[in-house]
Amino acid sequence: MNNKRAFGLLQVTNAVSGISNGVVMITVPWIVLELTGSAAKAGLLAALSSLPGIFVSPVVGGLIDRFGRRAISMFSDVMSMISVLMFLVINAVGDLTYSWILIIAVLGACFDPAGYTARKALIPNAATASGIEIDSANGRHEGIFAIGWMVGPAIGSACIKWSGPMLAFAVTAVMFAAATIAVSLMHVDDEHGKTVAHHEDGHESFFASLREGFHALTRDKPLFALAIGFMFLSGLYMPIDTVIFPTYFESINNATGLGALFASLAAGMVIGSFAYGRLAARFSTSALLRIVMIVSTASLMPMVILPPTWLFVVLGFFAGLSWGPFNPLWNSIVQKRVQPELQGRVYGLQMSLLYAAPPLGQLIVGASVDHFGLQSTFVVVMAVFGLVGFTFAATPILRKL
Repeated sequence: MNNKRAFGLLQVTNAVSGISNGVVMITVPWIVLELTGSAAKAGLLAALSSLPGIFVSPVVGGLIDRFGRRAISMFSDVMSMISVLMFLVINAVGDLTYSWILIIAVLGACFDPAGYTARKALIPNAATASGIEIDSANGRHEGIFAIGWMVGPAIGSACIKWSGPMLAFAVTAVMFAAATIAVSLMHVDDEHGKTVAHHEDGHESFFASLREGFHALTRDKPLFALAIGFMFLSGLYMPIDTVIFPTYFESINNATGLGALFASLAAGMVIGSFAYGRLAARFSTSALLRIVMIVSTASLMPMVILPPTWLFVVLGFFAGLSWGPFNPLWNSIVQKRVQPELQGRVYGLQMSLLYAAPPLGQLIVGASVDHFGLQSTFVVVMAVFGLVGFTFAATPILRKL
């Protein structure tokens, strides 16, 4: 059944999920730093929260291809809502200790990859139902998610300032409920979101279908190289977002500044994502990837001097602007190079790779901040990030994309 509202409903859940994750991203590290005053513990929390994605994402991809994209998206948002409500319940009946925060954050992290991956996999279904060209749909999808990321930190920082972290968690729970309702109202043809081989013979095991997805990714050498390169970049960048930025702004008691920085990053990503359709028409895939890597790295580098908040915000905007086209570009690459019935599994495996590197980086960066200082650690991290980014941009295999 076609539904002209399908893409709009997908973007409602996409936006509110982005807002929810943006609120949580600023609120959880803030409450840990308030409670413990330790960047190492904030890094440990971020690392442990990343671990479930390594193991959950490949399974999620198989579940999406087996049971359908809408079903997995709704399940993920319901479970994410429950995990956020646990912060409120534990705080109401007892002490919200660091151990409880760890447990709840890790539990929530088990479900977040499912929603994110299912929404990506739903883009072709919703775009087809609504009569939207796929490159344009990819750009709009990632741009709207970035709008959520832009609004989320601002909401989170405002809630912390006005009433404290518990208000931020309450708002997040409401957002996840809204996301669930929006997807439930979508009516799209999701048949190619289920494993075709499973329907044909009725005997394909679940893990055999996962292996098929793994082979589809690794056989495509340029696509696999892209996933590996981004894994390393993610391992270097995520500690900046989850440890260095929160630690710096908490140390100067500036929740508003942290929210403004994340909002500016997201604002840049909004514009960059929406511009993807036009950029894709003007540049080759490999050329656009190189532009993304070089300009985003150059925008992040000056942050190591820990400039005034306004300059953090400006640099963040240009970093987001240059990185914005990457996610829709990656979506388009998968959609054009991978069979529809395998896309859920390929997305899931790529997400698993992205989650693999950040935990180690977050642990190392958190410990380094405590022992060697924030600025020294930031300089080293950005030096390695620049080296990896420019090396990746020069990789010949990307031309084959």
